[in-house]
Amino acid sequence: MFDWNHHNCKFLPGLHAIVNDEVDNNGYNSERRRSFQGKRGKVIAVSTPDGKRIRGDQRRMYTTYYVEFANKEVCGFDSGHLDLPKENGEYKFGVID
Repeated sequence: MFDWNHHNCKFLPGLHAIVNDEVDNNGYNSERRRSFQGKRGKVIAVSTPDGKRIRGDQRRMYTTYYVEFANKEVCGFDSGHLDLPKENGEYKFGVID
């Protein structure tokens, strides 16, 4: 999905996200995906197992957010591998890596 708006979403379209160190803790992540650790990108799409609901029905959904980086490369990450960039506890836009 390229256009979504749900109060339970960790990210909304266009927000920036930073790939956190959790991306390195799972054996299923490729070396390329792990190479984005610590980089900031823009969230451009989301996908879910059923292709319809994002974190619905009061249960955990496996949500993948697709992040575009400065070189126009796009990579999908589990929501737990991404953090909102914050400064002094508030969301902070910045330059994507």
